[in-house]
Amino acid sequence: MHDFDRFLSDLKTLIGYKTTLGEKTDTAPFGEQNRLALSHFLSIAKDMGFATTDYDGYGGEITFGDGEEVGIIGHLDVVPTGIGWENDPFTLTEKNGVLYARGIVDDKTAPLQCLYALKELKDSGKTPKRKIRLFVGCDEESGWRDIDYMKGKTTFPKYGFSPDGNFPLSYAEKGITVVTFSIPLLKNFHSLKGGTVVNAVCDYATATPTKDGIDLALIKKHGLSLEDGVIVSRGKASHGSAPHLGKNAIKPLFDYFLDMGENVAPVIDYLFNDRSGVGLVQNEQGVTTLSPDLLIEDSEGIKLVCDCRIPAPATTLDLKPIFDSFGISYTAIEKHPPVMTEKDGWLVSALLSAYNSVMGGEAQPISLGGSTFARAFDKGVAFGPEFPDKEYNIHDKNECVSLLDLEKSYEIYKQAIFNLALK
Repeated sequence: MHDFDRFLSDLKTLIGYKTTLGEKTDTAPFGEQNRLALSHFLSIAKDMGFATTDYDGYGGEITFGDGEEVGIIGHLDVVPTGIGWENDPFTLTEKNGVLYARGIVDDKTAPLQCLYALKELKDSGKTPKRKIRLFVGCDEESGWRDIDYMKGKTTFPKYGFSPDGNFPLSYAEKGITVVTFSIPLLKNFHSLKGGTVVNAVCDYATATPTKDGIDLALIKKHGLSLEDGVIVSRGKASHGSAPHLGKNAIKPLFDYFLDMGENVAPVIDYLFNDRSGVGLVQNEQGVTTLSPDLLIEDSEGIKLVCDCRIPAPATTLDLKPIFDSFGISYTAIEKHPPVMTEKDGWLVSALLSAYNSVMGGEAQPISLGGSTFARAFDKGVAFGPEFPDKEYNIHDKNECVSLLDLEKSYEIYKQAIFNLALK
């Protein structure tokens, strides 16, 4: 990168905006901090000499070149920070060659890298054969209303990639269904609460016991604690698409409830221990996962909201008979159907050649459990920034990326954008 210091300065500013979902205003549909981050990103592009479009605070677009269109789309919003950070999550912090901050990987850095790579293409003096359209949204983590709004204002390219997944390249993404299971209120526990968002494994859950709901030996047995009269369970967050990488804080609570005589065995058997074989629904895209990430109690009962990821060609309808077998009341809402792009098409070839050129070897496309903005395109793929077998703490405390990985991913994005524009 020609101007790495300027890049880090711009990244530091972007990180500083607390772009979790905020209160809507007339000019900021997702909160003032998201509005400011978007305006700053577009101002960087304007200073570079690019044409920009601000879609009323929902998202933005930077364009360069003429001809057949190809899209790139990332997002500036982030998930809540959670607890346990070793530094301020909205201050870019470097320790021993590693950068720490919320959004450093998901997803503020990669769109900025693509913008800087597009500037290198512009400065090269070469004439693009394709028009590059770089989009940034502000609601990827909370409902994709940015995509809906921008698509009401403009037509998206048919082909494109999102720098918000995994390297080498994800040609397919699982379908996403939110399944909410409901059970009656418990006898000796109330005010059950756990999780922050449905697409992150719950790392903190609580319940308030009656005097008959306290057994200190069993509390210790299940790794819980009694704090100011509240039973507390602590786990480890991970992305909802990869629940095996986290430790769900809800399960120890329910194990304790069961030992205390509550009728919660079906929840443990089916939602946590997969007694009915949800994970057996699988193919080359991977296994179906069911992650109970939100625990909510109201006057009507207790709800466990689950993130369910389903590999194509399976659908929610294929899972319904399995859910029916649980014997637990539920609703299932499909958020995104599974998607797939041709492995041997020109888009995949252009991106993979960039990755293999920088990294060496002959890596092949993979399937992704998560859902990315690649779905904004009819034929979209997820392309980085996460390298294989690396831990970035996505959706968890101490989200991080090494400077070495950042340098490699920039070179990959630069070559990819040159490939897309010139070949």
